[in-house]
Amino acid sequence: MKFMTLTSYGADAPFVEAELPRPLATPGHVVLRVKATSVNTIDTMIKGAGKDLPLSPDLPAVLGMDFAGIIEELGEGVTGFAVGDEVYGCAGGLADLQGALAEFMRADARLIAHKPKSLSMREAAALPLVGITAWEGHHRLGRASPGGRRGRAEGAGPRRRRRRGSSGDPTGPASGGRGFFDRYRG
Repeated sequence: MKFMTLTSYGADAPFVEAELPRPLATPGHVVLRVKATSVNTIDTMIKGAGKDLPLSPDLPAVLGMDFAGIIEELGEGVTGFAVGDEVYGCAGGLADLQGALAEFMRADARLIAHKPKSLSMREAAALPLVGITAWEGHHRLGRASPGGRRGRAEGAGPRRRRRRGSSGDPTGPASGGRGFFDRYRG
């Protein structure tokens, strides 16, 4: 299979196309054909800083955490998925995990999800790490709790939305009555 690899670290380090054997499914993992991937800040940080970052992979390195693709093979014990399922996730490019800048990748089945039908492969590949980051910020920094009161992180909060003429409700009239994440549900 083809993949893009780094053979050195640094701001000017090039990605080089190379060949690697297709990964095999292992227990608890799937092998998927990568249809789309995205580059995150952590990928550029690893490329630039190399082993100065704790989870940087050894060279040669295949980066890329986020992906969307189609399952080609299931490992022993994988349930809830089938060959041919469209999935997305954040499951590689750190430590000893091959990243998504490849035709195929092995991914831990606990780190993938079915791709919402309303999203293209490219849209789905852009969501995992930023979605995790947003969720963590909302639930940890915003201190959201089920049935409880939500805290507010500084930034585009209710005051700013009101200044723009909105009710401040992210599911209210200014958003057409639909919450931001509603359009990403399958």
